[in-house]
Amino acid sequence: MEETIFRGIVVTKQQILSAMERFDRERRQSYGNWRTYAVEHLANQYPPKEILSMATGVDVPQFSGGEPTNSRFRELGFKVITIGDDPPLPDDLGISVSLERDLEKFLVANLGQLEPGLSLYAENGKSGQQFDTGIVGRLDILALDKAGDLVVIELKAGEADDQVCGQVLKYMGWVTENLAGKKNVRGIVVASDFSDNIKYAVKLVPGLALIRYEVRFLFRGV
Repeated sequence: MEETIFRGIVVTKQQILSAMERFDRERRQSYGNWRTYAVEHLANQYPPKEILSMATGVDVPQFSGGEPTNSRFRELGFKVITIGDDPPLPDDLGISVSLERDLEKFLVANLGQLEPGLSLYAENGKSGQQFDTGIVGRLDILALDKAGDLVVIELKAGEADDQVCGQVLKYMGWVTENLAGKKNVRGIVVASDFSDNIKYAVKLVPGLALIRYEVRFLFRGV
């Protein structure tokens, strides 16, 4: 079968494949681990609800997982497996994902340390943490500065390269067109280090800033 119906929406196999490609490109490294079920495709595993949400535009909280979701993938010829616990990740990717999640949690609770006056965006029941734009993906943090302008914050656990610029700029463009109104929109990339390429690229984007974070360990005897 090449198409199925979900909540009155026609969903094609190609739409699911396109959503998987977007997930690999935009979300896999920052997406939290999921439990119970996974859709298998080309030796990769995908979270069923997230992929279906990306393919249809229906927000994840608006529908249930399990068989109502999994059956749509089976109808399109995909294999859905029970994973029980978190799907396995390569060691270095697992560390990266964990660090990004911890960094995100810390910043959401302490945005003023990144920039005085920053606060998490919240409107119409949507939080600025892992803000889902739908068409251009899920941005890490959407914040408001002390002037009320919008700030798109992208997090990288390691070194950020110039590819991050394109990622942040598309988020900024979406926010400008869909949320900002008369407000200004700017971006911040937070990473442990930055390649020379991104440093040069940012010179031509006055609304985009680079901020380096540091992780320090302190050991005391007990």
